[in-house]
Amino acid sequence: MTTIAAGLAPEAGEATPGPEREATEEAPAPQRAPVPEQAATFGRMHASLPVFLEHVLCPFSGYAPDLVSLKASAAHLVVGVGRDSRALLPAVAAEGPARRVPAGVTEFPGGHIGLTEDPRAFAARLRDVLAAP
Repeated sequence: MTTIAAGLAPEAGEATPGPEREATEEAPAPQRAPVPEQAATFGRMHASLPVFLEHVLCPFSGYAPDLVSLKASAAHLVVGVGRDSRALLPAVAAEGPARRVPAGVTEFPGGHIGLTEDPRAFAARLRDVLAAP
């Protein structure tokens, strides 16, 4: 889990990447102990971890895309990454195949789960991308 967390989070003291962020960005607020509801959620997540690792992470991380098929569709391919997570593992993993196809990488609002962080902004960006020629 330490390895996974290291790939999903910026280094200590490092600002979350993104073109709108400035080098003078303030340090994040100190971490607080979770409230009881959060602690219960963390407990459920911890209990589900073996299922996540075996049935989600391992199959996903071991998947090798069919680059020949992707190249044939490259003109219609949109590889999306979260603007706030460009230097993190999920975005890096998405950009690798995009470079090999080649296809452009499109930024979406938020981070790795931007569609849940700001659904309206994400939907607006998705509409723009899908409507583009």
